[in-house]
Amino acid sequence: MHLHQCFNFHDFRELARRRLPRPIFNYIDGAADDETTYRRNTRAFEDCDLVPNILGGVEHVDLSVSVLGQKLALPVYCSPTALQRLFHYDGERAVAQAVEQFGTMFGISSLGTVSLEEIASRYTFPQIYQFYFHKDRGLNRAMLERAKGAGVKILMLTVDSITGGNRERDLRTGFTIPFRLNLQGMIDFAIRPKWAIDYVTHEPFRL
Repeated sequence: MHLHQCFNFHDFRELARRRLPRPIFNYIDGAADDETTYRRNTRAFEDCDLVPNILGGVEHVDLSVSVLGQKLALPVYCSPTALQRLFHYDGERAVAQAVEQFGTMFGISSLGTVSLEEIASRYTFPQIYQFYFHKDRGLNRAMLERAKGAGVKILMLTVDSITGGNRERDLRTGFTIPFRLNLQGMIDFAIRPKWAIDYVTHEPFRL
């Protein structure tokens, strides 16, 4: 299966499932416990209807919106996702390039694998910085000052992880950062060697 064969998000998910070692795929695709909330959230999109304006003409279609004072060309944006270069060596750089092309916003994860400074220096779109509040006030202050120095326009205070989720898929494969894989997890990496080749032949990342 190749990228040109992907026509919807189901196809992209299937392509990722086939290409990524199972511990990596399960990290991005999985959720906590029985994944009930994950399934409910996914089904909720089926209840959203796009209502067209009939006989309105198509000469000057304008999809632009204003979000938090930022003008976007599209009413969508790319939300923060941690460890993006774990899934593909371009990671945040590839997402940022697409965001720039389509004129929207990009949420930079506080567990990003490309620096705020690099994204700010290479692209002009408004950045959103996803911020987790830590017990260490000094760390909080340093992170906020760094975001401010990088020109971040919007701060997204994230409150969904008071404690780490019980991610059962990860427990089954021994997936942790750094890796402490069990036998099944190691087998899953061995049968998909391209990921490992890409990982060791490209620039290493750090959080």
